[in-house]
Amino acid sequence: MEKVLLSLVIISVFVATGEAQSKSFLINCGTNSSINVDGRRWVGDLVADNNLSVSSSGIAASTDSSIFGPLYKTARFFTDGLNYTIQGIQGNYFLRLHFCPFSFENYNVNESSFDVVANGLKLVTEFNVPGEILHKNLRLQSSGSNSSSFFLIKEYILPINMNLLVIELFPKKGSLGFINAVEIVPVVNKLFTDPVSKVSGNGASLNLSGRGIETMYRLNVGGPEIKSRQDSDLWRTWEVDSSYMITADAGLEISNSSNITYASMNDSSVAPLLVYESARTMSNTEVLEKRFNMSWKFEVDPDFDYLIRLHFCELVYDMANQRTFRIYINNRTASNNFDVFEQAGGMNRAYHQDYIDVVSSKTKTLWIQLGPETAAGAAGTDALLNGLEIFKLSRNANLAYIETYDSTGNSAGNSKTKILWVGIGAGAASVVILAVLISFIFCYCRGQRKKLTDTKSNNPSGWRPFFLHGSITNSTANAKGAAGSQNPSNEENSNSFSQALEGIEEGEAERKNVQARGILESDIVSGSQ
Repeated sequence: MEKVLLSLVIISVFVATGEAQSKSFLINCGTNSSINVDGRRWVGDLVADNNLSVSSSGIAASTDSSIFGPLYKTARFFTDGLNYTIQGIQGNYFLRLHFCPFSFENYNVNESSFDVVANGLKLVTEFNVPGEILHKNLRLQSSGSNSSSFFLIKEYILPINMNLLVIELFPKKGSLGFINAVEIVPVVNKLFTDPVSKVSGNGASLNLSGRGIETMYRLNVGGPEIKSRQDSDLWRTWEVDSSYMITADAGLEISNSSNITYASMNDSSVAPLLVYESARTMSNTEVLEKRFNMSWKFEVDPDFDYLIRLHFCELVYDMANQRTFRIYINNRTASNNFDVFEQAGGMNRAYHQDYIDVVSSKTKTLWIQLGPETAAGAAGTDALLNGLEIFKLSRNANLAYIETYDSTGNSAGNSKTKILWVGIGAGAASVVILAVLISFIFCYCRGQRKKLTDTKSNNPSGWRPFFLHGSITNSTANAKGAAGSQNPSNEENSNSFSQALEGIEEGEAERKNVQARGILESDIVSGSQ
């Protein structure tokens, strides 16, 4: 009987632990009421709950504007530190922070600036939500898209090993912060595995299980937007890819929803099958220019490691070697002779490939390009892509990067940095030029002063080197050249100098020697003038 009771207790503990690990937490901030959105219940952050506690009430804000969805009509503003503590949570989780700025009393959300830290991992620093939204809308408009957004979702994947998640929010001094909702969704199956192929290198072990990850981009390539409710396991949103393409006409959209399955059953959480039902292929398969490709361009934060996940599913060909291509990441070859049919093990089989790339401190752009295999014939030069994700990996418990924007959504930090470096460069160049000029003037004056001093001396030793490097004839010629370089009209002076030498050789009286010295002094002074 005791063994039966002990077994029941163990089973109960296991079930309770499993429920704790697989439970989602949906927090509606700034209210004591709960709402239903897309069939999910979001609980107010002031509702009594054994798992959730808030360190400070802050300011409960709300709006009646009809342009905001029900989840974004309330928010919690804060001018001091604010903590959300969630207990009974362990494992890998998606953490999504929802932000939607709206006017409330005399608080100016446009001037908001704050930090967010989760279990010691810094997520954002000096974060300005309106600036981020303006910048995203500006990028969409510049790509020809008519869409715009009023809200922003920051998504992270966190390993939680403390049975506790503490989300800390700190406003910048003299500023404020706000948050509309917090979404915590468990990742039951493993999303990432080590090692990962490194661009232009071998596999690299990233210790992904111990690092924080931020989702930068998630695209449904060649298909429509996939709403979070359509990815019901993990509630991810998949954007359309055309806004990020350099030339949308470079890719032809295709679709096929018949009998698509995962190449590995372990991949069922990697992406919903909807992602693999559409794709983009090269619009000109009879390409003669081997550099022709489909290109996507993304803004990224510098000085971080990035994991790029590409999703593939062969929707057309039922045999290998019908579609081979190259994959380029930041203008370097990530894979060549890539055949989706061969990699996935057949047609209509969902498959993904991961790559790791390091973005330097001087780079803020990441390129993904698919193009013809240069060794293949024209019939095999087509390329295909179904989906694309870009993840930023934490470094030293940090995922934050400071970026500032002006009132139009343009990056203010870049322009200031450029102006600063141009100013520094111009200043350094001026200093170098001035130093060279001063050195030249100093050397010139010193040389002239030395010549004058040697000439006025009783012993004209300053002229002797002209005679010590060969015969008197050669030395005289050299003396002419030196004098000519200073004053081309000094032939008369040189003749007088030669006559003085002849007088010395013939043993003329001291009178001629003194006269020669006088001639030398006169000649040098006139030559220097």
